[in-house]
Amino acid sequence: MKKNFLAVFIILAFSLVSCKKTEHSSEISANSPPESSSQIQSPSSAVSDKKEPVKEYVKNANYFSLPSADGGKIDLKDYSGRPVLVMFFTENCPYCRKAAPYMEKMHKKYSGKGLAVIGISLKDSSEGARRFASDLKLTFPLAYKGSEIGKNYHVQGVPFIYLLDKNHNNYDTWMGYDESYNGDIDVTIEQVLK
Repeated sequence: MKKNFLAVFIILAFSLVSCKKTEHSSEISANSPPESSSQIQSPSSAVSDKKEPVKEYVKNANYFSLPSADGGKIDLKDYSGRPVLVMFFTENCPYCRKAAPYMEKMHKKYSGKGLAVIGISLKDSSEGARRFASDLKLTFPLAYKGSEIGKNYHVQGVPFIYLLDKNHNNYDTWMGYDESYNGDIDVTIEQVLK
């Protein structure tokens, strides 16, 4: 157990150091979804046919409303009542490029069951996020100008992956990314969807 913990700690430390941003946080922002908004799934399109009474949305520290790469806006309130898998990234981070296809896989696997997947770039320009989505064939929404909201999430490098519950409270967090996380992320998503 100690060896496993030490190995995970070393991997996380390496990924945080390797993708640690060197710019001032005021220069960092998030990016948005793919160039074609027709590929992006709207917040309500993946919700099941079961209708529950609409509750008033309560904003917490995880709340954000950020510009989307497709020219719109990504508002966490639009995903009210749904768990959300959020990945903070920068388009040039190699670990983010490894994590993104897995996030796409989770998007395709669980969006029909109610899970939303959102990527948030820490950069100020939408161009990098659009290129990131295009290069990796991502269909989940990407926001940009996310450095300020990243502070609320305590992001200390990229990628940082958060699973928010249906009330958008933090359910679990993965610092960095390694394929060994996939099983844990999958199981945790199943739990939060129950």
